[in-house]
Amino acid sequence: MVVVTVVLAACKSGKKDEQQLAPFLSAKDAIQLNQLIYKDSSRNAFAKYAPAYEVIFVPQPVNGNYAIIAKSKAANQYALIIRGSVIEFSNEGFQNFILQDFNIFKIKSWNYTDSVKDAYISNGAWIGFQNLLLLRDIQTGLTIKEFIEQKVPANASIVITGHSLGGNLAYPLAGYLKKELPVGKKENLQLITFGAPAAGNAAFVKDMEDKFPNAERYTTDMDIASIFPDIEGIQQMSKLIGLDTILHLGALTNSVIGKELNAGRLLDLAGEILERTNVINETNKYVQSQKHLRQLMNTYIDSATSGLSVEAIFDKAYRFHKVDRYAELLGGGALKED
Repeated sequence: MVVVTVVLAACKSGKKDEQQLAPFLSAKDAIQLNQLIYKDSSRNAFAKYAPAYEVIFVPQPVNGNYAIIAKSKAANQYALIIRGSVIEFSNEGFQNFILQDFNIFKIKSWNYTDSVKDAYISNGAWIGFQNLLLLRDIQTGLTIKEFIEQKVPANASIVITGHSLGGNLAYPLAGYLKKELPVGKKENLQLITFGAPAAGNAAFVKDMEDKFPNAERYTTDMDIASIFPDIEGIQQMSKLIGLDTILHLGALTNSVIGKELNAGRLLDLAGEILERTNVINETNKYVQSQKHLRQLMNTYIDSATSGLSVEAIFDKAYRFHKVDRYAELLGGGALKED
């Protein structure tokens, strides 16, 4: 009788262990995968730089938006990685920058909340989100949601992650999946973003904080992109990175207003115009989650701005925003090319 009891207990324990949720990938793991999403061939990039993972969901891009699903070969740990903006003069680059990154002056109602009302996201985030829903795996023909439902085990963990525009779109996609996936799958999601601009208003953020209380939103203290489109925050950052010093906006006119004009003041005026024309108001004002915030501090700051060109300042801003910088601050580094 005692032997039977022990055997039954062992079986129950084994069954419980089989159903235990796999731990989520760390931010350090996630940022490495975000570095790879920018490569031309996802499968080749993973085979070369991250052989511990395999890419199991590979679609064709839709209007410049692209995402893959990768899996750890050693555990039931998955990552849904959303690509950021394509930095090139192409149709995809136009779609990313013009139709999504800067498409913030119109808003779309967000209907995937649990109980929060009056949630909105930017028109650009909505367009990108809709494109992601259209992605289909080349081999199976499944959408992201269908693939997770049919191909990902119940005890697997899934990190939804993205850098820059990819992080911006990770928020609505994660909120949608948390709402629409069946019980047994929706509980297994985590959200980790890097340098992501704001996607929606305060109500949208409140719903995301309720859905993902332990989400991680990484920014750096010198990344202007992660502040966008908060005009007040951009004003402060413009002084920090030296934009005021090199634009010399006061020299454009001899008027009293011109002499007092700088990048911060120009953004102030733009913000006031947007508020007075009701383009931005309390309902649709973009905010970021402070609960999710994990700020990384740069170990060096180049404070010398005299004599720098506009190109040099923007190059410096990009260096603080690029995916490799986040990898370095999280203990990794730039990918070594052969």
